[in-house]
Amino acid sequence: MARLPTWLIVAAVGALVALAAADALRPADESSPRTPVAETTAPNLEGILVVGPSCSVRAFRLPDLLELQAPRQTDCGGLVWSDDGTLNASCADGYTDVGTSEGRHLFRIAGCAPAWREDGSVSVIRDGELFTARRRGSPRIFFSREQLAQGLAGRVPAGERFELVEVAWLTLTNFAAIVRGPHPWERAVALLSPGGAGTLVPELGQRVSDLRMSPLGNVAFARNRLGREFVMLTDAGVEVPLPRIANARAIAWSPDEEWVALATPTATFIARTGSRRVVVRVPAGGDTLAWLP
Repeated sequence: MARLPTWLIVAAVGALVALAAADALRPADESSPRTPVAETTAPNLEGILVVGPSCSVRAFRLPDLLELQAPRQTDCGGLVWSDDGTLNASCADGYTDVGTSEGRHLFRIAGCAPAWREDGSVSVIRDGELFTARRRGSPRIFFSREQLAQGLAGRVPAGERFELVEVAWLTLTNFAAIVRGPHPWERAVALLSPGGAGTLVPELGQRVSDLRMSPLGNVAFARNRLGREFVMLTDAGVEVPLPRIANARAIAWSPDEEWVALATPTATFIARTGSRRVVVRVPAGGDTLAWLP
């Protein structure tokens, strides 16, 4: 199997693991948002952690965990934001609308599952094919059903009947994708480009969703059942330890990927990537989680 040796695949498996967690810390007093809310044993943490239920988020500066105003919008409530936080895209009724952070509408494109590339263009999936669009010019097909069939040929049964479901861009030409076959249980994650297919993780079950890209070009995806438990794997299939956090809803990495955060409905846990030891517990959780520089 062809592999892209510098990439990791991050897979999420759906079974819950019943593990005890530390008692919740009391949230910061809203009347004094810059009050420290917790203590950290990892003073070299850097960045801003944004976490909350849907779009009702809180932001914490690391390492001192002072609560701040979120510096920019993060993906939530169906809105997907560009890397610089200036553009957003959302899908409804088979069409994706693109707008600015000031609320100005730019254009509409047929297709759903919007994802942003680093050059500021947005991609959508229409009839199982991948299109890209910019503010000016017509949308163009970037990756067809025929290209997908060629990339999956001989690697999954009935590969010619698979179609794209979600994508996350790694570079301007390479992307990760959730693909599905003719049966509900036939879903897989693949690394793709117009030149062919790279690593493939097949037979992941029928509830694979929420594909994400980590800061250095790694990939994250979640598989839902009763909850979400995240397991990180290398492209060779070797498991990289993560904290065993029951009912994790979201995962995010520090910009340098030295640290990983896992959010439950009520708290967020931070550990060094590759370690199970939690070094910080932030008293805020939810489905939205981002780690900004």
